[in-house]
Amino acid sequence: MIIDKIRLFLLCIAWLTAIINVVFGQVALALANAGVLSLLLFFVLTLSRLKKESIAIVILLLVVAYFLMDRFPSYEEFLSGGRFTLVFAALLPTMTLVRSVSLKVERVKNSQNLLKNLPTNISTSGFQIASHFFGSVINTGTFSILSAALPEDSDKNYRKSIAEACLRGMNTSATWSPFFVAFAVGQAFIDKTNSWIAMVCGIFVGMLFNLVSLTVFAHGSTYNKINLSLACLIPVFPILSLIMFSVLVVSFFFDFTALSAVVLVMPVMIVIYLLFNFNNFSEIYSDTKFWLFNSSDDITVICVAMLVGYLISRSNTINHFFIFFGLSIIPAWTLLALTPLFITVFSFMGIHPVITSTIVLSLLTMGQTEIHPALLMQAHLVGWAGGTMSSVASLSILTCSNMFQVESRKLAFGPNLLTAVIFSLSAGLLLGFVNSLI
Repeated sequence: MIIDKIRLFLLCIAWLTAIINVVFGQVALALANAGVLSLLLFFVLTLSRLKKESIAIVILLLVVAYFLMDRFPSYEEFLSGGRFTLVFAALLPTMTLVRSVSLKVERVKNSQNLLKNLPTNISTSGFQIASHFFGSVINTGTFSILSAALPEDSDKNYRKSIAEACLRGMNTSATWSPFFVAFAVGQAFIDKTNSWIAMVCGIFVGMLFNLVSLTVFAHGSTYNKINLSLACLIPVFPILSLIMFSVLVVSFFFDFTALSAVVLVMPVMIVIYLLFNFNNFSEIYSDTKFWLFNSSDDITVICVAMLVGYLISRSNTINHFFIFFGLSIIPAWTLLALTPLFITVFSFMGIHPVITSTIVLSLLTMGQTEIHPALLMQAHLVGWAGGTMSSVASLSILTCSNMFQVESRKLAFGPNLLTAVIFSLSAGLLLGFVNSLI
Protein backbone atom coordinates (compact mmCIF):
# COMPACT_ATOMS: atom_id res chain seq x y z
CA MET A 1 0.00 0.00 0.00
CA ILE A 2 1.06 3.60 -0.66
CA ILE A 3 0.55 4.58 3.00
CA ASP A 4 2.92 1.83 4.13
CA LYS A 5 5.58 2.98 1.67
CA ILE A 6 5.22 6.55 2.94
CA ARG A 7 5.51 5.33 6.54
CA LEU A 8 8.67 3.41 5.69
CA PHE A 9 10.12 6.44 3.91
CA LEU A 10 9.38 8.72 6.88
CA LEU A 11 10.90 6.24 9.33
CA CYS A 12 14.05 5.97 7.20
CA ILE A 13 14.37 9.78 7.17
CA ALA A 14 14.06 9.83 10.97
CA TRP A 15 16.61 7.01 11.17
CA LEU A 16 19.12 8.84 8.95
CA THR A 17 18.68 12.19 10.70
CA ALA A 18 19.15 10.45 14.07
CA ILE A 19 22.56 9.21 12.91
CA ILE A 20 23.44 12.70 11.61
CA ASN A 21 22.30 14.20 14.92
CA VAL A 22 24.51 11.76 16.85
CA VAL A 23 27.56 12.70 14.76
CA PHE A 24 27.10 16.45 14.31
CA GLY A 25 24.82 17.50 17.19
CA GLN A 26 23.89 21.19 17.24
CA VAL A 27 25.60 21.80 13.88
CA ALA A 28 22.86 19.78 12.16
CA LEU A 29 19.98 21.20 14.19
CA ALA A 30 17.82 21.91 11.12
CA LEU A 31 18.19 18.33 9.89
CA ALA A 32 17.37 16.98 13.35
CA ASN A 33 14.20 19.10 13.40
CA ALA A 34 13.29 17.71 9.98
CA GLY A 35 13.78 14.23 11.43
CA VAL A 36 11.43 15.07 14.30
CA LEU A 37 8.80 16.19 11.78
CA SER A 38 9.23 12.95 9.81
CA LEU A 39 8.87 10.92 12.99
CA LEU A 40 5.73 12.85 13.95
CA LEU A 41 4.18 12.19 10.52
CA PHE A 42 5.15 8.52 10.88
CA PHE A 43 3.23 8.38 14.18
CA VAL A 44 0.18 10.07 12.62
CA LEU A 45 0.07 7.52 9.78
CA THR A 46 0.73 4.64 12.21
CA LEU A 47 -1.91 5.56 14.79
CA SER A 48 -4.78 3.77 13.04
CA ARG A 49 -2.62 0.64 12.68
CA LEU A 50 -1.57 0.35 16.31
CA LYS A 51 -2.63 -2.73 18.28
CA LYS A 52 -5.02 -2.24 21.18
CA GLU A 53 -2.26 -3.10 23.65
CA SER A 54 0.00 -0.40 22.20
CA ILE A 55 -2.77 2.20 22.30
CA ALA A 56 -3.40 1.31 25.96
CA ILE A 57 0.31 1.75 26.77
CA VAL A 58 0.42 5.14 25.01
CA ILE A 59 -2.69 6.30 26.91
CA LEU A 60 -1.16 5.17 30.22
CA LEU A 61 2.02 7.07 29.41
CA LEU A 62 0.03 10.22 28.65
CA VAL A 63 -1.85 9.84 31.95
CA VAL A 64 1.48 9.49 33.77
CA ALA A 65 2.73 12.63 32.02
CA TYR A 66 -0.41 14.53 33.00
CA PHE A 67 0.08 13.80 36.70
CA LEU A 68 3.86 14.18 36.85
CA MET A 69 4.24 17.42 34.87
CA ASP A 70 3.53 20.76 36.49
CA ARG A 71 2.58 22.51 33.23
CA PHE A 72 1.99 21.89 29.55
CA PRO A 73 5.36 21.90 27.71
CA SER A 74 6.19 24.69 25.28
CA TYR A 75 6.78 24.17 21.56
CA GLU A 76 10.56 24.41 22.08
CA GLU A 77 10.42 21.79 24.84
CA PHE A 78 8.47 19.44 22.59
CA LEU A 79 10.95 20.01 19.77
CA SER A 80 13.90 19.43 22.09
CA GLY A 81 12.21 16.27 23.39
CA GLY A 82 11.66 15.15 19.81
CA ARG A 83 15.36 15.51 19.02
CA PHE A 84 16.17 13.54 22.18
CA THR A 85 13.72 10.82 21.06
CA LEU A 86 15.15 10.55 17.52
CA VAL A 87 17.95 8.20 18.52
CA PHE A 88 15.43 5.82 20.13
CA ALA A 89 13.48 5.80 16.86
CA ALA A 90 16.73 4.74 15.18
CA LEU A 91 17.54 1.91 17.60
CA LEU A 92 14.80 -0.54 16.62
CA PRO A 93 15.36 -0.16 12.84
CA THR A 94 19.09 -0.63 13.48
CA MET A 95 18.48 -3.82 15.46
CA THR A 96 16.04 -5.00 12.78
CA LEU A 97 18.78 -4.60 10.19
CA VAL A 98 21.25 -6.44 12.45
CA ARG A 99 18.78 -9.31 12.83
CA SER A 100 18.30 -9.63 9.06
CA VAL A 101 22.05 -9.65 8.42
CA SER A 102 22.81 -12.14 11.22
CA LEU A 103 20.61 -14.76 9.56
CA LYS A 104 22.92 -14.68 6.52
CA VAL A 105 26.27 -14.80 8.29
CA GLU A 106 28.06 -18.11 7.73
CA ARG A 107 29.56 -18.25 11.22
CA VAL A 108 26.07 -17.95 12.71
CA LYS A 109 24.96 -20.94 10.63
CA ASN A 110 27.97 -22.90 11.89
CA SER A 111 26.90 -22.24 15.49
CA GLN A 112 23.37 -23.33 14.60
CA ASN A 113 24.69 -26.67 13.34
CA LEU A 114 26.78 -27.22 16.46
CA LEU A 115 23.73 -26.58 18.66
CA LYS A 116 21.65 -28.93 16.54
CA ASN A 117 24.18 -31.71 17.13
CA LEU A 118 24.36 -31.27 20.91
CA PRO A 119 23.35 -34.36 22.91
CA THR A 120 19.79 -34.04 24.22
CA ASN A 121 20.88 -34.22 27.85
CA ILE A 122 22.86 -30.97 27.60
CA SER A 123 20.83 -29.12 24.97
CA THR A 124 19.01 -27.02 27.59
CA SER A 125 22.26 -25.54 28.88
CA GLY A 126 23.56 -25.16 25.32
CA PHE A 127 20.55 -23.19 24.13
CA GLN A 128 20.38 -21.05 27.28
CA ILE A 129 24.04 -20.07 27.08
CA ALA A 130 23.83 -19.47 23.32
CA SER A 131 20.72 -17.32 23.68
CA HIS A 132 22.43 -15.22 26.35
CA PHE A 133 25.33 -14.34 24.07
CA PHE A 134 23.33 -14.03 20.84
CA GLY A 135 20.71 -12.00 22.69
CA SER A 136 23.31 -9.52 23.87
CA VAL A 137 23.58 -8.26 20.28
CA ILE A 138 20.47 -9.27 18.30
CA ASN A 139 17.89 -9.43 21.13
CA THR A 140 14.68 -11.21 20.00
CA GLY A 141 16.35 -12.07 16.70
CA THR A 142 18.00 -14.81 18.77
CA PHE A 143 14.82 -16.89 18.61
CA SER A 144 14.89 -16.95 14.79
CA ILE A 145 18.41 -18.35 14.84
CA LEU A 146 18.05 -20.85 17.67
CA SER A 147 14.64 -22.21 16.68
CA ALA A 148 16.21 -23.20 13.35
CA ALA A 149 18.78 -25.23 15.30
CA LEU A 150 16.12 -27.54 16.79
CA PRO A 151 15.90 -31.05 15.33
CA GLU A 152 12.88 -31.28 13.00
CA ASP A 153 11.37 -34.23 14.91
CA SER A 154 11.37 -32.41 18.29
CA ASP A 155 8.25 -33.07 20.38
CA LYS A 156 6.20 -30.34 22.08
CA ASN A 157 7.67 -30.82 25.56
CA TYR A 158 11.22 -30.62 24.23
CA ARG A 159 10.39 -27.48 22.24
CA LYS A 160 8.83 -25.91 25.33
CA SER A 161 11.83 -26.61 27.57
CA ILE A 162 14.24 -25.25 24.95
CA ALA A 163 12.06 -22.16 24.37
CA GLU A 164 12.00 -21.49 28.14
CA ALA A 165 15.78 -21.88 28.28
CA CYS A 166 16.18 -19.39 25.42
CA LEU A 167 13.93 -16.90 27.21
CA ARG A 168 16.00 -17.20 30.39
CA GLY A 169 19.24 -16.74 28.49
CA MET A 170 18.22 -13.98 26.08
CA ASN A 171 16.26 -11.83 28.50
CA THR A 172 18.89 -11.84 31.23
CA SER A 173 21.47 -10.46 28.79
CA ALA A 174 19.46 -7.25 29.19
CA THR A 175 21.18 -6.87 32.57
CA TRP A 176 24.38 -5.80 30.80
CA SER A 177 24.03 -5.48 27.03
CA PRO A 178 23.99 -1.94 25.56
CA PHE A 179 22.02 -3.30 22.58
CA PHE A 180 18.76 -3.52 24.50
CA VAL A 181 16.09 -0.82 24.60
CA ALA A 182 16.28 -1.23 28.38
CA PHE A 183 19.84 0.10 28.45
CA ALA A 184 18.84 3.03 26.28
CA VAL A 185 15.89 3.83 28.56
CA GLY A 186 18.17 3.73 31.60
CA GLN A 187 20.70 6.08 30.01
CA ALA A 188 17.93 8.63 29.55
CA PHE A 189 18.05 9.05 33.34
CA ILE A 190 21.50 7.82 34.39
CA ASP A 191 24.80 9.41 33.31
CA LYS A 192 27.23 7.56 31.02
CA THR A 193 29.84 6.74 33.67
CA ASN A 194 27.35 5.12 36.04
CA SER A 195 25.69 3.33 33.13
CA TRP A 196 28.99 1.65 32.28
CA ILE A 197 29.51 0.73 35.94
CA ALA A 198 26.01 -0.79 35.86
CA MET A 199 27.02 -2.75 32.78
CA VAL A 200 29.94 -4.31 34.67
CA CYS A 201 27.59 -5.15 37.57
CA GLY A 202 25.16 -6.62 35.06
CA ILE A 203 27.76 -8.99 33.63
CA PHE A 204 28.22 -10.41 37.13
CA VAL A 205 24.43 -10.58 37.76
CA GLY A 206 23.77 -12.22 34.38
CA MET A 207 26.52 -14.81 34.85
CA LEU A 208 25.37 -15.59 38.39
CA PHE A 209 21.76 -16.05 37.27
CA ASN A 210 22.69 -18.38 34.43
CA LEU A 211 25.03 -20.48 36.56
CA VAL A 212 22.37 -20.92 39.25
CA SER A 213 19.48 -21.50 36.83
CA LEU A 214 21.46 -24.06 34.82
CA THR A 215 21.87 -26.20 37.94
CA VAL A 216 18.08 -26.07 38.41
CA PHE A 217 16.79 -26.52 34.85
CA ALA A 218 19.67 -28.28 33.08
CA HIS A 219 19.73 -31.31 35.35
CA GLY A 220 23.18 -32.74 35.89
CA SER A 221 25.02 -29.74 34.43
CA THR A 222 28.74 -30.12 34.97
CA TYR A 223 31.79 -28.08 34.06
CA ASN A 224 32.42 -30.32 31.04
CA LYS A 225 28.83 -30.07 29.83
CA ILE A 226 28.88 -26.29 30.10
CA ASN A 227 32.16 -26.28 28.17
CA LEU A 228 30.51 -28.30 25.40
CA SER A 229 27.70 -25.74 25.30
CA LEU A 230 30.16 -22.85 25.13
CA ALA A 231 31.99 -24.59 22.28
CA CYS A 232 28.93 -23.99 20.10
CA LEU A 233 29.69 -20.27 20.31
CA ILE A 234 33.27 -20.53 19.05
CA PRO A 235 32.33 -19.70 15.42
CA VAL A 236 30.49 -16.49 16.39
CA PHE A 237 32.65 -15.41 19.32
CA PRO A 238 35.04 -13.29 17.18
CA ILE A 239 32.09 -11.47 15.58
CA LEU A 240 30.31 -10.80 18.89
CA SER A 241 33.59 -9.64 20.45
CA LEU A 242 34.34 -7.31 17.52
CA ILE A 243 30.87 -5.78 17.72
CA MET A 244 31.04 -5.21 21.48
CA PHE A 245 34.59 -3.87 21.25
CA SER A 246 33.66 -1.46 18.43
CA VAL A 247 30.65 -0.10 20.31
CA LEU A 248 32.66 0.39 23.51
CA VAL A 249 35.59 2.06 21.72
CA VAL A 250 33.34 4.48 19.82
CA SER A 251 31.37 5.23 22.97
CA PHE A 252 34.43 5.98 25.10
CA PHE A 253 36.51 7.69 22.42
CA PHE A 254 33.76 10.04 21.21
CA ASP A 255 31.97 10.29 24.58
CA PHE A 256 28.74 8.84 23.15
CA THR A 257 26.04 7.03 25.06
CA ALA A 258 25.85 3.29 24.38
CA LEU A 259 22.67 3.88 22.38
CA SER A 260 24.31 6.48 20.13
CA ALA A 261 27.32 4.21 19.60
CA VAL A 262 25.11 1.26 18.62
CA VAL A 263 23.06 3.36 16.18
CA LEU A 264 26.26 4.66 14.59
CA VAL A 265 28.51 1.59 14.60
CA MET A 266 26.14 -1.16 13.46
CA PRO A 267 25.09 0.38 10.10
CA VAL A 268 28.78 0.99 9.29
CA MET A 269 29.68 -2.63 10.08
CA ILE A 270 26.75 -3.87 8.00
CA VAL A 271 27.78 -1.73 5.02
CA ILE A 272 31.26 -3.27 5.25
CA TYR A 273 29.70 -6.76 5.38
CA LEU A 274 27.56 -6.04 2.30
CA LEU A 275 30.58 -4.83 0.33
CA PHE A 276 31.94 -8.37 0.56
CA ASN A 277 28.57 -10.18 0.46
CA PHE A 278 26.46 -8.09 -1.89
CA ASN A 279 24.64 -11.19 -3.15
CA ASN A 280 22.75 -11.21 0.17
CA PHE A 281 21.55 -7.62 -0.21
CA SER A 282 18.16 -8.42 -1.74
CA GLU A 283 17.15 -10.88 0.99
CA ILE A 284 18.44 -8.63 3.77
CA TYR A 285 16.51 -5.68 2.33
CA SER A 286 13.29 -7.71 2.08
CA ASP A 287 13.63 -9.10 5.61
CA THR A 288 14.43 -5.69 7.07
CA LYS A 289 11.46 -4.07 5.35
CA PHE A 290 9.14 -6.82 6.58
CA TRP A 291 10.32 -6.51 10.18
CA LEU A 292 10.17 -2.71 10.09
CA PHE A 293 6.50 -2.85 9.13
CA ASN A 294 5.96 -5.18 12.09
CA SER A 295 7.90 -2.96 14.51
CA SER A 296 5.71 0.14 14.20
CA ASP A 297 4.03 -0.52 17.56
CA ASP A 298 7.33 -0.93 19.40
CA ILE A 299 8.85 2.18 17.81
CA THR A 300 5.79 4.25 18.71
CA VAL A 301 5.62 3.03 22.32
CA ILE A 302 9.35 3.49 22.97
CA CYS A 303 9.42 6.98 21.45
CA VAL A 304 6.34 8.16 23.36
CA ALA A 305 7.79 6.74 26.59
CA MET A 306 11.10 8.51 26.04
CA LEU A 307 9.39 11.79 25.18
CA VAL A 308 7.31 11.53 28.35
CA GLY A 309 10.41 10.65 30.38
CA TYR A 310 12.30 13.61 28.91
CA LEU A 311 9.52 16.07 29.72
CA ILE A 312 8.95 14.63 33.21
CA SER A 313 12.65 14.93 34.04
CA ARG A 314 12.36 18.67 33.41
CA SER A 315 9.30 19.04 35.63
CA ASN A 316 9.38 20.50 39.14
CA THR A 317 6.75 18.18 40.62
CA ILE A 318 8.83 15.02 41.08
CA ASN A 319 9.97 15.86 44.61
CA HIS A 320 6.37 16.67 45.60
CA PHE A 321 5.24 13.21 44.44
CA PHE A 322 8.23 11.67 46.19
CA ILE A 323 7.07 13.17 49.48
CA PHE A 324 3.37 12.51 48.77
CA PHE A 325 3.91 8.76 48.37
CA GLY A 326 6.06 8.66 51.49
CA LEU A 327 9.10 7.50 49.55
CA SER A 328 11.35 9.95 51.38
CA ILE A 329 10.99 8.02 54.66
CA ILE A 330 11.71 4.58 53.14
CA PRO A 331 15.39 3.53 53.40
CA ALA A 332 17.27 3.83 50.12
CA TRP A 333 18.32 0.16 50.14
CA THR A 334 14.67 -0.91 50.46
CA LEU A 335 13.57 1.24 47.52
CA LEU A 336 16.40 -0.19 45.46
CA ALA A 337 15.68 -3.78 46.50
CA LEU A 338 12.01 -3.50 45.54
CA THR A 339 12.59 -1.72 42.20
CA PRO A 340 13.23 -4.88 40.08
CA LEU A 341 10.30 -6.72 41.68
CA PHE A 342 7.99 -3.74 41.10
CA ILE A 343 8.85 -3.61 37.38
CA THR A 344 8.62 -7.40 37.03
CA VAL A 345 5.26 -7.85 38.77
CA PHE A 346 3.62 -5.05 36.80
CA SER A 347 4.92 -6.69 33.62
CA PHE A 348 3.05 -9.86 34.57
CA MET A 349 -0.09 -7.72 34.70
CA GLY A 350 0.50 -6.65 31.10
CA ILE A 351 2.03 -3.25 31.88
CA HIS A 352 5.14 -2.81 29.74
CA PRO A 353 8.42 -2.16 31.62
CA VAL A 354 8.85 1.02 29.61
CA ILE A 355 6.00 2.52 31.67
CA THR A 356 7.09 1.33 35.11
CA SER A 357 10.77 2.04 34.41
CA THR A 358 9.98 5.56 33.22
CA ILE A 359 8.02 6.24 36.42
CA VAL A 360 10.53 4.59 38.77
CA LEU A 361 13.60 6.16 37.20
CA SER A 362 11.92 9.57 37.11
CA LEU A 363 11.01 9.39 40.80
CA LEU A 364 14.25 7.91 42.10
CA THR A 365 16.65 10.03 40.05
CA MET A 366 14.86 13.34 40.57
CA GLY A 367 13.83 12.66 44.16
CA GLN A 368 16.24 13.11 47.05
CA THR A 369 17.53 9.56 47.66
CA GLU A 370 20.82 7.97 48.64
CA ILE A 371 20.58 5.33 45.93
CA HIS A 372 23.76 4.94 43.88
CA PRO A 373 22.94 5.73 40.22
CA ALA A 374 24.81 2.69 38.86
CA LEU A 375 22.92 0.35 41.18
CA LEU A 376 19.61 1.99 40.26
CA MET A 377 20.44 1.48 36.59
CA GLN A 378 21.15 -2.20 37.26
CA ALA A 379 17.95 -2.59 39.30
CA HIS A 380 15.99 -1.21 36.35
CA LEU A 381 17.75 -3.63 33.96
CA VAL A 382 17.05 -6.60 36.24
CA GLY A 383 13.38 -5.62 36.47
CA TRP A 384 13.18 -5.29 32.68
CA ALA A 385 14.83 -8.70 32.23
CA GLY A 386 12.55 -10.41 34.75
CA GLY A 387 9.40 -8.73 33.47
CA THR A 388 9.94 -9.54 29.81
CA MET A 389 11.01 -13.11 30.60
CA SER A 390 7.51 -14.18 31.59
CA SER A 391 4.91 -11.59 30.62
CA VAL A 392 2.17 -12.69 28.23
CA ALA A 393 2.34 -9.22 26.64
CA SER A 394 6.13 -9.35 26.22
CA LEU A 395 7.57 -9.16 22.71
CA SER A 396 10.08 -11.80 23.81
CA ILE A 397 7.31 -14.25 24.73
CA LEU A 398 5.32 -13.57 21.57
CA THR A 399 8.35 -13.92 19.27
CA CYS A 400 9.62 -17.03 21.05
CA SER A 401 6.15 -18.58 20.94
CA ASN A 402 5.95 -18.02 17.21
CA MET A 403 9.46 -19.28 16.43
CA PHE A 404 9.37 -22.39 18.62
CA GLN A 405 5.67 -23.15 17.97
CA VAL A 406 4.75 -23.20 21.65
CA GLU A 407 1.65 -21.46 23.06
CA SER A 408 2.55 -18.08 24.57
CA ARG A 409 0.49 -18.68 27.73
CA LYS A 410 2.46 -21.87 28.42
CA LEU A 411 5.71 -19.92 28.17
CA ALA A 412 4.42 -16.99 30.24
CA PHE A 413 2.85 -19.07 33.02
CA GLY A 414 5.40 -21.86 33.12
CA PRO A 415 8.43 -22.27 35.41
CA ASN A 416 9.93 -18.98 34.17
CA LEU A 417 7.23 -17.05 36.04
CA LEU A 418 8.54 -18.09 39.46
CA THR A 419 12.10 -17.85 38.14
CA ALA A 420 11.56 -14.21 37.16
CA VAL A 421 10.13 -13.33 40.59
CA ILE A 422 12.99 -15.04 42.45
CA PHE A 423 15.55 -13.43 40.13
CA SER A 424 14.18 -9.90 40.49
CA LEU A 425 13.77 -10.20 44.27
CA SER A 426 17.15 -11.80 44.99
CA ALA A 427 19.03 -9.46 42.62
CA GLY A 428 17.20 -6.49 44.15
CA LEU A 429 18.16 -7.56 47.67
CA LEU A 430 21.78 -8.00 46.55
CA LEU A 431 21.83 -4.52 45.02
CA GLY A 432 20.17 -3.06 48.11
CA PHE A 433 22.78 -4.69 50.33
CA VAL A 434 25.62 -3.31 48.20
CA ASN A 435 24.04 0.15 48.29
CA SER A 436 23.87 0.05 52.10
CA LEU A 437 27.63 -0.61 52.20
CA ILE A 438 28.52 2.36 49.99
